[in-house]
Amino acid sequence: MKTKLIRTIAPVLTIIALIVMLEPLYAQTLNEQVTVAAAYEPSLPQVDKINVNPAPEETDLKLPNLTYSITPTPLSPGFTPDAIPPVRLTGEPSDRLYRNYARLGFGNYTTPYAEFWATTLNNKSYGLGLHFKHLSSSGEIKDYAKSNNSLNLIELQGQKFFTNHTLDARLGFKRNVVHHYGFQPAMYEVMVNEDDLKQHFNRFSAGTDFTSNYKENDKINHHAGLSFNSIGDAFETRESTVNLSLGADKQFELFSFTDYQQLGLESRISFTHYSDSIKKQGSSIISIKPYLATRFNEYSFKVGADLNFVGDTASKVFLFPFAEASLSVIEDALTVYAGINGTVQRRGFDILSNENPFVQSILPLKYTREKFVFYAGARVRGGRLINLYASFKAASVENAPFFINDFSQTPRRRFTIIYDDAGHIAGRFEAEFNKAEKLNIKAFIAFDSWNTERQAEAWHKPASTIGGSIWYNLGDKIITKASLEIKGKQTARLLNASNDPYAVTVKGYTDLSLGIDYRYSKLLTAFLSLNNVLGSRYYYWYDYPGYRFNMMAGISYAF
Repeated sequence: MKTKLIRTIAPVLTIIALIVMLEPLYAQTLNEQVTVAAAYEPSLPQVDKINVNPAPEETDLKLPNLTYSITPTPLSPGFTPDAIPPVRLTGEPSDRLYRNYARLGFGNYTTPYAEFWATTLNNKSYGLGLHFKHLSSSGEIKDYAKSNNSLNLIELQGQKFFTNHTLDARLGFKRNVVHHYGFQPAMYEVMVNEDDLKQHFNRFSAGTDFTSNYKENDKINHHAGLSFNSIGDAFETRESTVNLSLGADKQFELFSFTDYQQLGLESRISFTHYSDSIKKQGSSIISIKPYLATRFNEYSFKVGADLNFVGDTASKVFLFPFAEASLSVIEDALTVYAGINGTVQRRGFDILSNENPFVQSILPLKYTREKFVFYAGARVRGGRLINLYASFKAASVENAPFFINDFSQTPRRRFTIIYDDAGHIAGRFEAEFNKAEKLNIKAFIAFDSWNTERQAEAWHKPASTIGGSIWYNLGDKIITKASLEIKGKQTARLLNASNDPYAVTVKGYTDLSLGIDYRYSKLLTAFLSLNNVLGSRYYYWYDYPGYRFNMMAGISYAF
């Protein structure tokens, strides 16, 4: 309807518009004069209006449910890098290694010397080594009996390397010969057969170890060792010992507040058979030692217990708890540690005769027990040149052995053992300056203090020792050496006419030694050693003086 009305009015409006537009055109052609007699009053005629309002059409709009998916397409840039050629190393070639090394020398007091080493070169599967040594002296010490002595040894060693294990084996024989020269024959009216003063010690040893060397921390590390040691002397004393050691440990990460937890177990079984011209004796020690170790940042801890079963004429059980803590104050530069423990060991004929070769062949042998031990120490590394080390120990010892003079077989003077309970304090400080293969300087000071319960003194225990050494390489041609040792005084136990003991002071001594090596080539070297340069008459043991100034010259050769 509305559309039709618009169509009807549209032509009319068009005609009116044309008339209005054409009216001026006609006025230009007519020349008429109009006179207005009254004011113009415009008026609008009444017009009927169309009373219709537009309204939008209402239409329901529904949005469709959209669905979409993405198909991933990998990006293939198609870039192939150029191959990088390997870098050729131009470092210094490694020094040539030699299989054999020999040293020959001769000194005053009629002292021949020979030593030889032979070994395999670098090998990933196995390693073999041989060591031989001879050193003897037949010089005389003024006013004293015959003092000839000698040392002969031969050692074989081998290793077999597996993927995760290493097998070690060793075999050795050592023969020491000494004479009991600790008296002056002119003081006795009886004739002394010097051959009767001779004593020798034949030592035979053999052993093997099997050890794991895993690189992974989650493996069970383990080791097993078996060894045999035997000694016999010139007076029918024999001692043989078999040692079996087993151990295992494994790291865990059960707790997050420490870096790791390590659980381990160490065990040792030792059987000893001893016999002399009077008695026979068997003894054994079984040790079981579980422990737990952990680390927290710069702190490390280890705690456990050492259970020992001791058997000879009677059986005893000893339990020693132990604990150790260490602190890395400065990484790779300063480490301090401290701990407590306890030990029990048999100081047998092999150990005692090695410490003092002038002992009797018949000795009272007992177990020595350190009931409580406190120890502490520090390690300092000052760059690449300086190393410092300090240690301290305080212990309560039961049956500590001390050497005393035995006058039962006059004029022969040997030593026997007397036991006492004592408190023991010892310490040592070392300093080292090491500049590659150019200069090395070492110095140390040590003290050793005993507080005995029944004995008047700690017999033959020097209270202090100070020493040092220097090594200097001059142009890889001349190497100079020097060493100094200052031993403090000690006391010896003697008997008066009534067999009552009394103490005698054994003076300390200063021993200065010098040496020089001349390298004719990398293979051939000549050496000269000067010992006891000050010519001091000092005593290792009471009535057993050492040689005064002595020297040795010789050559060494590698091939």
